[in-house]
Amino acid sequence: MSANTFPAQIEPFKWAEQGFSWSGTLPLSRFPRIAQEVVPPLDDLSVELSCRLSEDDRGTAWLNAQLVATLPLVCQRCLDKVDIEVNTNVHLAILDDPARADRLLEDADYIVISEEQVVHAAENSETIDLLALIEDELLLALPTSPRHEQCEMAVKPVEADEPVRQANPFGILAGLKLDSDVKN
Repeated sequence: MSANTFPAQIEPFKWAEQGFSWSGTLPLSRFPRIAQEVVPPLDDLSVELSCRLSEDDRGTAWLNAQLVATLPLVCQRCLDKVDIEVNTNVHLAILDDPARADRLLEDADYIVISEEQVVHAAENSETIDLLALIEDELLLALPTSPRHEQCEMAVKPVEADEPVRQANPFGILAGLKLDSDVKN
């Protein structure tokens, strides 16, 4: 299955029962929310993906995936590009009823497919957006404040002994009052 044939919309419970698996490389352009976070150009950027949907003996659908990418983000110190290596493993239970979460191990990650996430197709089959789910996991793997190991701050911090001058928010109003006094 090529990157173009990677299924964006799937029936998670049916595909888990069948043991769907896919490995390959997807262009970063298939992940629009992450594409907004990276430093352009996107042309050569991609995500290596290996995923498998399976069902355990209790009938719970599981998404297991490994996501690998090198993403150029903006360093929050120097404001230059920093390449962030993302290598994350996903082990996620897919549930259709929140009550089923009680059956999972206490530390298991899960999502409950809500009506907002479900697309009702022509045959009344329930599908979810697998690409969006994978993109969510990639976003969670990104650092909240990407930065180089060593770099200089782009903005000089205020020294403790330097006085901080704050503008008087009413200064403009005082100027207007003076103008009106002069005119009268």
